[in-house]
Amino acid sequence: MDLAAVARTILDLEGDTPPQLLSVERRIIERLTSPPQFQLFDGTVVLNELQNVVAELDRVGSSSDGELVLYPSRGAVQSDLPALASGTISASESALITQFVADDLLSADVRLVPVGQDTARLMTDLAVYNIRIMSDAVGMVEGAHKRRSNEWMHGAVDIVHRLHLSRNRASAEERVQNLGPGAKRWRELLEPARSADGTIDIPVWFSLILLEAFTLLREQFRLYPVDVLASANADASIVWLAPRDVAEREAHRETMGLRKGADALRRELSHDDGKANWTLSQSASLAMDRDRAPELSYEGSGLVEGVAALAFGTDQAIPVGQRLYLRPRRDTGTERAVRRRLRNIVAARSNVELLRALDDPAQVAMYEALRDIAAPGLPPSDADLERSKIEAWDAIVSGRSINVVVGPPGVGKTFLISHLIKSILHETPDARILVSSQNHETLVHMEEELRKFLPVAATIVVRVERSRSSEKESTLRRSSTSLLRSVAKPDPASAAVMTNQLHQIVQALKPVDTSEQSLADRALRDTDNLMLRSSDVTLATTSSHILEEMITDGEQFDWVFMEEAARANGAELIGALLLGNRRVMIGDHNQLSPFDASDRRKFYEASRASALLHDAKEKLSAIPDLPGEVEIALDALKADPFLLNDVLAIASRLEEPFRSIAEREETRTSDTRKTSAIATTLREQSRMHPAICELVSNTFYERRLLSSERVKARRQAVSCADGFPSSPLIILDLPSLSTVKRRAFEQPVKRSIRNEVEARALLAALKKIRPVIQEGERVPTPVVLSPYLAQVNYLERLLKPELTVSTGTLFGFASPRGDGKFVYTSDSFQGGEADLVVASLVRNNVLVGSRALGFM
Repeated sequence: MDLAAVARTILDLEGDTPPQLLSVERRIIERLTSPPQFQLFDGTVVLNELQNVVAELDRVGSSSDGELVLYPSRGAVQSDLPALASGTISASESALITQFVADDLLSADVRLVPVGQDTARLMTDLAVYNIRIMSDAVGMVEGAHKRRSNEWMHGAVDIVHRLHLSRNRASAEERVQNLGPGAKRWRELLEPARSADGTIDIPVWFSLILLEAFTLLREQFRLYPVDVLASANADASIVWLAPRDVAEREAHRETMGLRKGADALRRELSHDDGKANWTLSQSASLAMDRDRAPELSYEGSGLVEGVAALAFGTDQAIPVGQRLYLRPRRDTGTERAVRRRLRNIVAARSNVELLRALDDPAQVAMYEALRDIAAPGLPPSDADLERSKIEAWDAIVSGRSINVVVGPPGVGKTFLISHLIKSILHETPDARILVSSQNHETLVHMEEELRKFLPVAATIVVRVERSRSSEKESTLRRSSTSLLRSVAKPDPASAAVMTNQLHQIVQALKPVDTSEQSLADRALRDTDNLMLRSSDVTLATTSSHILEEMITDGEQFDWVFMEEAARANGAELIGALLLGNRRVMIGDHNQLSPFDASDRRKFYEASRASALLHDAKEKLSAIPDLPGEVEIALDALKADPFLLNDVLAIASRLEEPFRSIAEREETRTSDTRKTSAIATTLREQSRMHPAICELVSNTFYERRLLSSERVKARRQAVSCADGFPSSPLIILDLPSLSTVKRRAFEQPVKRSIRNEVEARALLAALKKIRPVIQEGERVPTPVVLSPYLAQVNYLERLLKPELTVSTGTLFGFASPRGDGKFVYTSDSFQGGEADLVVASLVRNNVLVGSRALGFM
């Protein structure tokens, strides 16, 4: 006899209105249905479990003893309740989430504390639920969070009634009606009281504040106490400084695990580039003195009256005998960017769903209504999208709070996103799309690709930043000027009507005096705003002031695409993500990480963080215009060590949120054997030679990265002469320094390193490689890359005599970006393509471990 089937039939579990069972009751039926295979499960075990059911029923009573009915709000179902499951249940599986919470509410030792006239809190071992009383017998779960170790409540009372969680308000009201007198009144339990816990902000918000606060606080360790010495050579343009030990500062450095101040300074100066990178201040405040600070450039070291000292060129006379602080000259742009990010974080404070999604998208469900807004169509049949791109397309269309696309090199990330944007605008012509990236070079490339795919006459694509730092005008301003020029030449029929407007436009384009220049600036700003709000696609870096202005103005885009998202931390991402209804992050955590991420993580170790927070509020108060919420957050973290521990763990993850999400989803896929609906990986590349792809795939992508048939059939783009190897991957193995009679291969050049021997070897190799030029096809391209700027500069000088000026070619090759440039740093060329890649790794020394490789 199938006991489980009999029980289900008797209890009408398959009917329209099944009875509400306790978790222990359901567990017995499930175990009868599928008995455990590797555990003892006989009559004795069943009887013991039945005794547990009896004990549980004795605790909660039957419905006649009373039942408290409640239901979850839509916001709670979307974000708060999924977060309680710690990602073990996807936020999209609302039925399972609701059942998980219902089980928690039926657990032992549930307690209640009245908070106000119509509000209360329920506390279980797992969570704290915020309840609002909607009617005498119906409560609503407004929000919830995981219970912290120190979280307890004054005046809490045990709940002796059964708690029933309905799906929605209607089913809760129906439940109350069916229970009749068995439905207990919530208001009878409430008395004026307050909870000891008043924190409403979630740990993710504190973590984002901490990311930026620590960015500023770390600078205190680059303030070096020095004495100004008198030199026998009284040259007013040179100042001699001797590092000075201050016991309190040295103790602080030791607590933080940092090297001594004098050693750290000498290490910094060993990589100095000789520019005016330094200045002096009277105090160790994080803010600079109001007086004009001197500009110092490091010149060298020596002895002054037997004291080891450092010589700096100066533009001001520095009085001898002073005790000052040597510090890097403040980068006002960096400080402005930190303020901007902090203001974006403050703006995101109430957007709990986004904050939680940034840490773990699986814990936040997306509003169903958003799936139908500006939805893309089906994958285009003429785009030749391979299987993994179609999977990514479908996942994005299905929609999650944040979708993540992992794109190894050469898989066509930009190609996929361009087609998605084209489809969105085709289905919804008035859709607004934001494309953002930490790196403006990425946006330049994206703009070029979009203009290939999108109809010029019907689509407005606006990129906010300048294409190059040497340009005076931003791309947005050039677009505005172009628009005004086109309007300044109207047809004769409308010219008479627009006489006054045309005069103003001419003044804006060609102001002749200060008064007209002021009017011109205003007209161009207005046109900039018009262009931005009329554009179909807006491209802006994550640090752009335009994004902050849009957040302040309450602007909203239908879609936000974050390119190269793996290179940004959470504070850099939050501004752009805050502007989107639908959010997609594209990147590859196996390539370049956010700058300095590993060093920054060290500060999230508990003892270091506590030391850094000790006087953080006082130090940061010296920096003007920081949001007041920073102090509030720091006070809360200092007062609550349990909250601080949670925040530090999250902050460490948010240094690389893309990596954290991608790796967590990979783990979940492995554990559950279910394909992730949040993170998809593009697996087919069409850029690299199959042999190179195999090496990259085996090393970084667990053999999952494959070559397309198209790239396998591609013709050879280069040929080799004079017996030079024709293998797709060639390694020039220079002799190790330890095996030759040579003092050094590497040469320090200011803050960088060059290796002239390696550079000459690469030049000799390049001379033996020629492009294979096919009639009617583009000329093949090479690129020479190095992680070190000094090597890039040396290689440029070395290759310059080999360039053919008239054609802009190098040994017959065209430049990869069509600008006559062939040599780049590794990170500045990320996302670029060339037929031949020459990599100069530079390092060749007798060191071992990470010191031998440096930052590579």
